[in-house]
Amino acid sequence: MHFIVVFLALGAIPSIVAHATPSPPSSWHTPHRGSAILSNFSFDSGETLESLKIHYQTLGKLKVHPDGTTNAILILHGTTESSTQLLTASFADTLFNPGQLLDTRKYHIILPDSIGHGNSSKPSNTGLRAMFPRYQYNDMIRAHHALLTQHLNIAHTRLILGVSMGGMHTWMMGEAYPNFSDALMPIASTPVQISGYKRLWRKFVIKMITSDPAWHGGAYVEQPLVSLAGALSLVQTMLSGLVSFSMQYTTRDATDKFAEALLLRVKEFDANDFVYAWNSSHFYDPEPGLGLITAPLTAFNTADDLMNVAELGTLERAVEVQMRKGLGKAVVVPTSNQTFGHGSYIKAKLWEHELRLLLAKTDAHH
Repeated sequence: MHFIVVFLALGAIPSIVAHATPSPPSSWHTPHRGSAILSNFSFDSGETLESLKIHYQTLGKLKVHPDGTTNAILILHGTTESSTQLLTASFADTLFNPGQLLDTRKYHIILPDSIGHGNSSKPSNTGLRAMFPRYQYNDMIRAHHALLTQHLNIAHTRLILGVSMGGMHTWMMGEAYPNFSDALMPIASTPVQISGYKRLWRKFVIKMITSDPAWHGGAYVEQPLVSLAGALSLVQTMLSGLVSFSMQYTTRDATDKFAEALLLRVKEFDANDFVYAWNSSHFYDPEPGLGLITAPLTAFNTADDLMNVAELGTLERAVEVQMRKGLGKAVVVPTSNQTFGHGSYIKAKLWEHELRLLLAKTDAHH
């Protein structure tokens, strides 16, 4: 099951519960699908999974240059999403067609499903349910790296770009594998511990489900739909932008219709998968290691993102003070009729100019 940020038929506000219909390839070809099996994968929790499946999709052909660099681009999706999120019209049709910035005739695009997401191993598709290893972001980025280096034989990437959770993974990969990529672009994220309001609603989402009597410690026979509906509703309010949502839904009836459409999709979710996914950021804290990043980095956020509060100046401070001088760039665009809160990340037109500048800056070997 894919939990994709797309535009509902109701309008332009993104929803976590709308299934994605991948954009019909106008010129970029149907993606190749594959799976890597990582044997005896050890998690930071001390748990081990005998066989961890990492599903992925690719576009374009891999080219390895004489100096060992490649045309490979790793793009990472958001929480409760999958690689299919990145094949929707507002993303793929802005980037992957001939003549566009990430033209698949020029680049080899790799779109993995993170641990616990999409068609990769997760509680609901392994039979393990609440016995599935308690994966964290660090486990997820190690799996990304293993997918590329061990399964796809890619020792270097042209770019790592991630959105939301994938943005947080991008910061982490820049630190953990400092010579692995020519450029980094985290979008809709900040490189600091999950705390304050951002931690509060995550805590509420998890506790709402796990304190439900229907939860049964994750061994439920039927989904705990009441608490799951509440949790999904809370996440949706964080995903939307205050201004954009209020401007679009200007009547009581229109707003109620949106909410009712949202709640009709609750049965498409699995509570274990949902809890695991939101808990996976628990130990996220890349701030102390920002000085380890050696690749040029552009971080992009929007001012109306409720998940990454722009007023605090967190992103600018991290990039300008804590990273190596001159290596990073922080971009926070003002709220406008083109932004719609945290979900703005899926609209590639908002940030493609900054990506163009980053690629040009790091184009020495390409």
